[in-house]
Amino acid sequence: MAKLHLITYGCQMNEYDSERVAGLLKAHAYELTDSETEADLILVNTCAIREKAEEKVFSKLGQLRALKARRPELIVGVMGCMAQLHQGEIQRRAAGVDLVFGSPAIAKVGELVERVKREGRPVLETGEAPLVKITATPAGTSHLKSYVTVMEGCEKRCTFCVVPVTRGRQRSHSPESILAEVRGLAAEGCREVTLLGQTVEMYGRDLAPLTDLAALMERVEAIEGIERIRFTTSNPFNFTSRLIHAIRDIPKVCEYVHLPLQSGSNRVLERMNRGYTRQRYLELIAELREAVPEVALSTDLIVGFPGETEDDFEATLDMVERVGYDNVFVFRYSPRPGTPAATMPEQIPLEVKAQRNSRLLEVAARAAAERSRRLQDRVVDVLVDGPSRKNTRELQGRTRCNRVVNFEADGRAAVGDIVAIQITDVLPHSLRGALASLPEETVCLSR
Repeated sequence: MAKLHLITYGCQMNEYDSERVAGLLKAHAYELTDSETEADLILVNTCAIREKAEEKVFSKLGQLRALKARRPELIVGVMGCMAQLHQGEIQRRAAGVDLVFGSPAIAKVGELVERVKREGRPVLETGEAPLVKITATPAGTSHLKSYVTVMEGCEKRCTFCVVPVTRGRQRSHSPESILAEVRGLAAEGCREVTLLGQTVEMYGRDLAPLTDLAALMERVEAIEGIERIRFTTSNPFNFTSRLIHAIRDIPKVCEYVHLPLQSGSNRVLERMNRGYTRQRYLELIAELREAVPEVALSTDLIVGFPGETEDDFEATLDMVERVGYDNVFVFRYSPRPGTPAATMPEQIPLEVKAQRNSRLLEVAARAAAERSRRLQDRVVDVLVDGPSRKNTRELQGRTRCNRVVNFEADGRAAVGDIVAIQITDVLPHSLRGALASLPEETVCLSR
């Protein structure tokens, strides 16, 4: 069989897409390899959210050009968000790229590769295509925890974001196609699914009959073998009380919510076109914690958005301290081609962005550490997903609230088990624990 090597940058959606591409190409007699030098086809799955991610891609394509010079028969392709955004520019800047295709064309990857072989010239495919539910996966893929795309695209038009361009308009997959995929994953040993969408809380509003994410999770709940359900990513503007009640009432839905704030300043939120205020966000957090007291929260924050003053930034620091997140992802604003924010006046100097980035990370780390200290001596449910990264004689897993726990198994636990672990040590980026000697009622990590 021919050899396929995949290089993936970016989010969970990109990881999911890469796995599906490998599955689709299996039908065209390609098998995965970890070696670039052995590959007959190399596909680079790209992210366009930040300029730094694009720089990494062009650097990698430069390396692959040297490899292709030694092996002219090698096919090099670029797929994903950056392909959709920059299109023909990629082939102009990176000589040796044979194939460029956007996310809408993933279902046609086999046909596109064959076209490159047949025509002997570069191929570009970035047009909109019908929504297709792709469930193909490569042989040997572990499905203990799996991503499942429930919708594609976004129509929010945040002024800093290229997703509406790179992923297209918002479109939901049918509940039946999603449930069929989850049933197939459960049959292969999957125990946890994460339902994916750019604005996942909007799921189903474009379907007939209308449905929503809460109704979908109720149906996933009934699938035998699935023990945990997660979802990402949400926008606070459309996060409803019904969804909050679903987190509270559906036993398999984990008490973990990733809810991007982006900025704590109302002035900046308005310039970002986020559609909510800091007051509305705090009301939403209060409603969440009233319904699900043990909920763990993470967020995304952007520093250095055009026009962000010191007062605006201080408002973000204040929000982080008020909310007390379990995890925070901080990004320096990066101008994206074609977005309104890229041409806004008052672009923030790089050194100011760097300084604010460091200050925000310090505050976020203190808040997360305070949340973690509450876990000492608690007993929690852990889904075992493999050996510990630092000590292969130990096992590692995650709690329902998405915290990593390392522990000695002593032969009493195996990958795929859900075990009760008593937390013995709270470390900066993980937890240590011991198997509970007696069955106990477990509690969520964020309590």
